[in-house]
Amino acid sequence: MEDINNHTYTVKIDQIYSPEGKSYHRVKYIPKIEKIKSYLALKPTNKLLDIGVGYGSFLNLIEETLDIETYGLDPYSESIEITRRYTKADIRNGRIEDSVWPFDFKFEIITCFDVIEHLENPSVFFKHVKQYISPDGIIIATTPLRLLPYKLRSIPLLGLKDTNPTHINVHPPSYWNHLAHEHGYEIIESWRGEHLTHVKLLPGIIGRVCSIFGLDHRKVPIINTFEQAYKMILKPISND
Repeated sequence: MEDINNHTYTVKIDQIYSPEGKSYHRVKYIPKIEKIKSYLALKPTNKLLDIGVGYGSFLNLIEETLDIETYGLDPYSESIEITRRYTKADIRNGRIEDSVWPFDFKFEIITCFDVIEHLENPSVFFKHVKQYISPDGIIIATTPLRLLPYKLRSIPLLGLKDTNPTHINVHPPSYWNHLAHEHGYEIIESWRGEHLTHVKLLPGIIGRVCSIFGLDHRKVPIINTFEQAYKMILKPISND
C-alpha cells in the first residue's frame, strides 16, 4: 500500500503485521524498549508519545510489551487510520512544526524514529518537544546519519543508495548533538546502528562474525563507519 502523501511508507500493511513482519520489528524495536525500561521506573500511568507513527508497528509492539498509556502524533490520515486499527493508542493529527500540539498534558516517554531528517528545520523538534516531556522523562530519537558520502552506498555489497526525496536533513552526529545541547537537553546516551534504507551486506556479515567472537561491532571502527543510523536518548535540563 502506498500513501501518495507520505513518501516514507510504501510497504504493504499485511507484510508489516505478518509473522515475519512482526518478528522483524521485534528485532528493530525491542532494544529501544529495553532502553526505555532501563531509564524509567515504569508505571501503568506513564504516558508514551510516538511522533510519526508510520503504520503503528512500534506502538503495536510496545503495547504487547509494556503496561503504559500510548499516544501518537502524525500528519497523515492513512497512517492514523491504520495505527488506530492495530493499536489501542490515542492517535492525534498534527505536525512537529505546529507550535501547539493537540495534548494538554506531558509524557514520561517521547519517541521519534526516523522523522527529524524529513523536517525543513530540525530545530523545531527540539524546541517543541520540550513543552510536552515531563521533567524526569526521556526522549528517544533516531535518524540516518551522514558519515560516508552517499555515493558510496551504491557500491555493490556496501549499501543501497538513499533515494528518498524527503530525506532533506541528513547530518553527522555532531550536528544533532549541537542542536540537542543548544535547546537545553542532556544526551544521556547515544549510539549508532543500522538503518532500513542503508542495508549493508558486507559490513553486516563482518558484524555477525564479530558477535561469534564476543566483539561489539559498534566499537570496531572499520565496521562502525558503515553504521548509518544515529540514536540519542535525551533528557531536558532543568531550569531550576
